[in-house]
Amino acid sequence: MREPEPPGAIRPHPLFAATRWSLVGRARDQSSLALNELFTQYRQPLLTYLAARGYGHADAEDLVQGFCAHLVRRDFLATVAPVKGRFRTFLLNSFRNYLCDQYDRARAQKRGRAQGLVSLDETGGNHEPLHTPVARTPTADRAFELAWARTVLDRAMRVLVRECTPTGHGPLLEALEPTLFADATSLSYCQIAQRLGMTEGAVKTAAYRLRARLKGLIREEVLQTVGSDADWKDEVRYLITLFAG
Repeated sequence: MREPEPPGAIRPHPLFAATRWSLVGRARDQSSLALNELFTQYRQPLLTYLAARGYGHADAEDLVQGFCAHLVRRDFLATVAPVKGRFRTFLLNSFRNYLCDQYDRARAQKRGRAQGLVSLDETGGNHEPLHTPVARTPTADRAFELAWARTVLDRAMRVLVRECTPTGHGPLLEALEPTLFADATSLSYCQIAQRLGMTEGAVKTAAYRLRARLKGLIREEVLQTVGSDADWKDEVRYLITLFAG
């Protein structure tokens, strides 16, 4: 009986064709869908950054939501361009500036009157501020970067799952997923072949094609917020170092 076609043979969806900086560009044109996608993509990294700075979950949610609303009001994408650097760097710097503004406003008002901003003005036992957004903390910065990398990888994997599921290759992808990331606990190709009733050669071919497709999807995710192939290669190399660390 003919072996099923490996899932890696699926052609890329047209949505992912040459998307360089496209998500930011569509958001700049006030596309509500693109703006929502952009904020969704960076929401978790920003929350992770705040958690690393010591903010509670509720306060972090309020600050990120307020930051997004602030950006929309300020038409923040009007001056953003690929030549000015990585979008995530621009976003984090903008977020730090927003936190500083909120911190200053909170300190200028009486405690309890600045709704939603009180947490920025909390003090410890020595009456020192618990949160000082002016200072940069390497730990929080790295937490943001790692959360960004995980978001990129998660989004790429979700697309891969959506591509494989309708063709019946979902179980194969599920079995091969640990091998795509060199997980020490992953099954061997021989074991996967026996479990799924395939030849070992077909499993190896599928793994090769899935790995290539995942790399392509990661590339497309990164290209949405960088300006060139050179930039995306640098970003992917950096992403790898984040996970390796």
